[in-house]
Parts: sequence; C-alpha cells; structure tokens
Amino acid sequence: MFKHPTRLIAIGSFLALLMALLAPSNALAATPGAPTGLAGIPGDKQVALTWTAPAVTGGGGGISDYIIEYSTDGALWYQFFDATSATASVTVTGLVNATPYYFRVSAVNAADRGVASTYITATPFVVHTANDPAKYSACPTGSIPVAGFTDTTSTSVDCVKYYNITKGTTATTYSPQDEVTRWQMALFLTRMVTASGATLPSGTAQGFSDISNYSSEIKIAINQLKQLGITIGKTATTYAPADNVTREEMALFITRLLKASKAGPGANEEFVAGSSGVKEIKSNDTDHNFTDINRGTMDARNAIINLWNLGVTDAQLLTTYEPLLPMTRKSMAVFMANALAHTNARPAGLVIQASTYRAPGSPSVYFSVTHRGSNLAAISGSSVDVFKYTIPGVTTVAKFDAFGYCKDTLAASISNTMCFVDTLDPKTDASGNLAEFWEVMPSASKQEIQAWTNTPTTRYDNDLHGATASMVTVETHM
Repeated sequence: MFKHPTRLIAIGSFLALLMALLAPSNALAATPGAPTGLAGIPGDKQVALTWTAPAVTGGGGGISDYIIEYSTDGALWYQFFDATSATASVTVTGLVNATPYYFRVSAVNAADRGVASTYITATPFVVHTANDPAKYSACPTGSIPVAGFTDTTSTSVDCVKYYNITKGTTATTYSPQDEVTRWQMALFLTRMVTASGATLPSGTAQGFSDISNYSSEIKIAINQLKQLGITIGKTATTYAPADNVTREEMALFITRLLKASKAGPGANEEFVAGSSGVKEIKSNDTDHNFTDINRGTMDARNAIINLWNLGVTDAQLLTTYEPLLPMTRKSMAVFMANALAHTNARPAGLVIQASTYRAPGSPSVYFSVTHRGSNLAAISGSSVDVFKYTIPGVTTVAKFDAFGYCKDTLAASISNTMCFVDTLDPKTDASGNLAEFWEVMPSASKQEIQAWTNTPTTRYDNDLHGATASMVTVETHM
C-alpha cells in the first residue's frame, strides 16, 4: 500500500529528533549550576583564579568549558578569552597593576551556559623580588648532616640544629608548629650570636623584674640580648618571658642581631649612616610585596622590609607577612638559617660555594672558599689551590690518571700552579675566608670547580686528597 510522502517525512523528522535527544552527549542535558569557591591570587598584571566545579553539571557529558569574566566596576563585564577547557583554574593576564578587578566564572555544558559564580575582587601588583639576599649559604647542600627529627625534613631546621641553636623539643622531635615564647627566643638568639662569630657580653642583670623565676641560663640570655641591643624589653623593667614572640618582634630581633654580627662572605652590607664610614649587615632597599605591615610601629615595618630584602623572611613571594601572629618554630628556623648566611657562620672543613649553580649564557660566577675547624672556628693562613674541569657531553670522564694526578688536558688552574699547593696560592684570612673570586663560565657547558688545601709544594693526588677537597658544579645553558 502506498503511504503519503508528507506523512513519511514527518515520521522521519520525529525519529531523527528523538535520536538526537537520546544521544549520549545530550541525554537529559540541562543548565549547569554555578561554580563555587572562587579564589584569586594576584600577581604582576595578572590574577590566578581557581574554583570548584558546580555540584549540578546538567548532564549531557558534564562541564565542557568555563566562561571567565572580569570588570572594574562590577557592572560592565568583559570576557577573558582562553582556550576551551574544563579545568577549574585559569590565569587572567593583561591586567593593569594597582587596579581593583571583579571576577566571576560560569560553567558551560552541551546544553547551555550556567549562572555565574559569586564574584570576588583582586588587585594585581608589581611583584618584587629581594634585592640583597646573601650570595652564599651558612648550610650549603651536602655540607651538614640531617638533624634526625621525625616530625620535619626542613633543611632550615637541619641548619639551626647544626649550629647548636636548637636541640629539639626531644631527642627525636622538633615540633615545627609550636609557638615560640620570649624566654625560648632569648636562648635561640644568643646561640645564634655565638654561631655568627660574635662575642656575647657578660649577661649581668639589666633591670628586668619579671625573670627571677627562670633558670640562670635563661636569665643570662635575656640580659645578654639587652646588652647587645637586640631587645629593649616589653617595658623598661619587664621582658615578658612567657609571652609568645610575634612575627613583628622576630623581625626586630633578627634585624638588630645582624647589625651586631660580623659579615661573612657574600653578605650584604651598607653604611651605618651616610655614604662612608662603618658598615653593617642590612639592606637600604624599600621594595616589598606586603600589604599588611603599615599598622605597627615604623621600626617594626622597616625591620620587616629589611629582612625581606635580605632574603631572610619565610614569606618572600606572598603579599601578607602577618606581623601580629605568633612565631612558629618552623618559621624561626627559616629566618635564622637565612640570616646566618649573611654572617661568618660556615660549616666545618674547607668548603667552596658558587653564587649560582645554573645560569643562561656565559655569566660571571663568583666563588667563596671558607675553612673552619671541627669546632666551627675560623682557620686562618690556609693555602688554597683551586682548579677546574670542563666536562664534555659524555656520561663519564677520567679527570685523574692512574696515580691520581690531574690530567693536564682536562684541568685548568684558577689559583697558581695547576693542582699544586704552593707559596703563591691565596690564603684564608683571619676570619677563615679566601678572598672572593670570579670566573666567566663558557656557554652551554658544565664546569667542576675544586678547592683543596695542604702544606705548600704538595701535589694534588685524588687518592689522598679527594676526601677532603670541596667541589661545586656550575652548568650554563642557552
């Protein structure tokens, strides 16, 4: 029987529509819900946004994209065009620093675009970096042992343990999240003074009336801090030993301690006043990223900025310093390890360090060599030979011959006679430090720079001297 063509077309169209509606990509598709938890981290001409996908995706294959919008007044919105992505994060670029922005995000699925999230505000800003960090470390990698605490793997904790600044809360625990009291900080700071190479004063009574119930060790430490000018007390007659140390107070303590310390290799020093005369460890730069340090005293604010520029603070890339929060033992270790780098504290043995270990092009790289005894005291008058190898692009290279002597075709001298300690080699000074020197690194290479010491007219024998020699590797890249 012949069917009417119009009816066949209508039936066909209905079936096609039904199949489309039942297709996996559109089955039960509906408008998605709004993303939640929108947050933004501002940076230089940008804001990094993150959010949580909506609980209601609308089906139809789930969320396929997000629409990101920004505004300067909360009324007129502009879309930030990025690649199609279901990832719940994006960095909005091309913004104007110091301009407050509104941001909102909406989800897209196969059916529709959902409602926008609750908006947030963020202000991009110029991201500063520290101007005057120490060039070298008080605890270079491989030169100090792991502290052995079971509750932290912090290298800063390893550092302060090495210099006997902390002993831990037990033999095996450090308690990094514990807050530090002012009496505890007195002990830590005085031990740091000793580690930095400075001399502690007598510790005679300084007029504090609230420390009589503490041990002799604690009372002496508190009085020594007053004598050194590291603390002035809570009042003229009270130290408040049981109070927690705030992050603001920590900045003041460390700033004053550095000014009383002897500068080490690569430290940043500035004139105490004017453009001549005596210098001290500090930074004169005023750049910083903090937005929350204008409420306290000018001295505290300046101390925070000073430590930030010296690379001492734990919050180098954040916008908040949180000056009134208590200081934790974890943060204390970071401050002290970084501050020690500006002082003359250096590990036992002969140690060479580089100002950088990987750099582009053909840079000038600076080097420091220090010599300390097992008690960390400076060793002066040590003749030091420094030589280097350029390592070709192979897996291994024989740098020494069968007798352990340097291969002349590979080694080059930085001191005097290659691979010999002789009378013309440089010597460590009274502080146990070799004068800083520099080398221009060839591009796209690997340089091994090795330092060692012995009595003059001794030839380097890797079998005999390799264990006490110190070496760094500097790589350059295009």
